Amino acid sequence: MPTVDPEAVKRDSEAIIRRAGGEICDWLPFLDRDAKPRDLEAVVRRALILNAMLQIHFKAPVAVIKDWITRNGLVDDLSDSEREILDKEDDDLTEQERINLYWYIEGLWTLVWAGQLVAELPFDEGVGNILASLCPALQRNEDGSKLSKKMRLRPRDELFRMLDLHYRLHWWTRNSHLTGKDTGAVRLDIIMERRKALEWVMDPACDWDDVEMST
Repeated sequence: MPTVDPEAVKRDSEAIIRRAGGEICDWLPFLDRDAKPRDLEAVVRRALILNAMLQIHFKAPVAVIKDWITRNGLVDDLSDSEREILDKEDDDLTEQERINLYWYIEGLWTLVWAGQLVAELPFDEGVGNILASLCPALQRNEDGSKLSKKMRLRPRDELFRMLDLHYRLHWWTRNSHLTGKDTGAVRLDIIMERRKALEWVMDPACDWDDVEMST
């Protein structure tokens, strides 16, 4: 396993942020250099769940999504909040639950990057138009093979570098939000959701509902 120099990675991340016109925090700690990512199967299964749950935001019936998740053997991978949603009737979903599900799109986009289905993850751009074509179409009852057969987890050092960058981008965008500064196309909400997915990938012990997001 290639060694990671977290100090060098920090410098690289800070240089990228400065070139984007952002601010950095000198005392923001290094990330855990010994962090080991989840295995490919876990990442694929989480991506399949994110894609399925996202369809509820787009008005797919909860019962249909629950059935698809069950038939594809993903029930054991659901988080507690996802189980609660799948136990509800469509009309019982709250507006906040639907909003939360909308943001799954950024986590999904991050995981397909981690699985090498897209080459880049620009932090100043939204989700690419190709995302839907990469994922199973539940309305056509496609199974999870689109992702399971094609995803290949990126090397640990690539994942670590992307996480470090988003960790420091999170500080910049959050601090700017608190102080009323404009970060242009680099949006706090997008950065947070992508960082969450990267943190989840790099910390096999954490739960999707309780990812550490401090800065």
